[in-house]
Amino acid sequence: MLNGHGDDIFKYKDIRINFSSNVYNHFDHEGLFSYLADRLDYVVNYPEPSPSTLEAELAMMLGIKADELMVTNGATEAIYLIAQTFRDSTSTIMTPTFAEYADACRLHGHDISRGGDMCWLCNPNNPTGTVTPKDELIAKIESHPDVTFVIDASYAPFTRQPLLSASEAAAYPNVLMLHSMTKEFAIPGLRLGYLTGCTTLLEPIRRQRMPWSVNQVAIDAGHYLIRHSDEFWFDLDALLNERKRVEEELKKLGVIEVWPSDTHILLCRLRFGNAAALKDYLASEHGILIRDASNFEGLDRSFFRIAVQTKEENDELIERIAQWMEE
Repeated sequence: MLNGHGDDIFKYKDIRINFSSNVYNHFDHEGLFSYLADRLDYVVNYPEPSPSTLEAELAMMLGIKADELMVTNGATEAIYLIAQTFRDSTSTIMTPTFAEYADACRLHGHDISRGGDMCWLCNPNNPTGTVTPKDELIAKIESHPDVTFVIDASYAPFTRQPLLSASEAAAYPNVLMLHSMTKEFAIPGLRLGYLTGCTTLLEPIRRQRMPWSVNQVAIDAGHYLIRHSDEFWFDLDALLNERKRVEEELKKLGVIEVWPSDTHILLCRLRFGNAAALKDYLASEHGILIRDASNFEGLDRSFFRIAVQTKEENDELIERIAQWMEE
């Protein structure tokens, strides 16, 4: 695993504002916490070896069959299970993107090169926030029936661009789709995700899964989140408009390039200095955490990434970056 690929808040003290993880940090989790507190007695027993009750409930919500969905310990477990199941394949990975695709493929003997048996695509993409148009993606899937497309849709809740749905993906014999409740409900510490696809593709992956890979607290949380999803509503249009404003304000500083984005994610490049120094300054001096993006393949020490939060928090970030540049 590439250390530091995600939120590394555990390394720091007194972080007040977290821009480093691609989640929206302003949900009210009190209802979830209260529900889980009432269920703590269940941790003295084994959970289901495979979380079939949660899979059935998610499948019903998505309008697909239960055997077209597999709940995993975060989307990351699904990534490694896919690479393990299709070991020794030739994989194409569209970069820059999430490092775990390449890590998982290397671990299981994949040849990573252009063209081959598998294509890994994060859509919307991390770290750029861009979306591959739906019609373009469908055309690729249909014109390459011998290629298995692994589409990571973890950031789907954060865009207005048309995307392939879970039910549409499951109708193809060569598409696997990753989903992250971690991102959608801002619960990265619980590690909860799921994989969707046609039964033929999912069955061999299920055989690789360890029993009890999803713990009881995470299973209980999944049931609660499905039934109380309205508690985690946010104004996406407002968030995307705020992203546009932040993009323009960062550009006004004169020393930051900002990549176009279709989500709340912004990939930025310093014209001087390096992202690690900026990150350390913001964290140690102001309790603000950003993502040093230099360890994404294809990016260098000048890149950092943020996930836009509230206007007040975003304004403070911009002000502190300006101060760092002056100093």
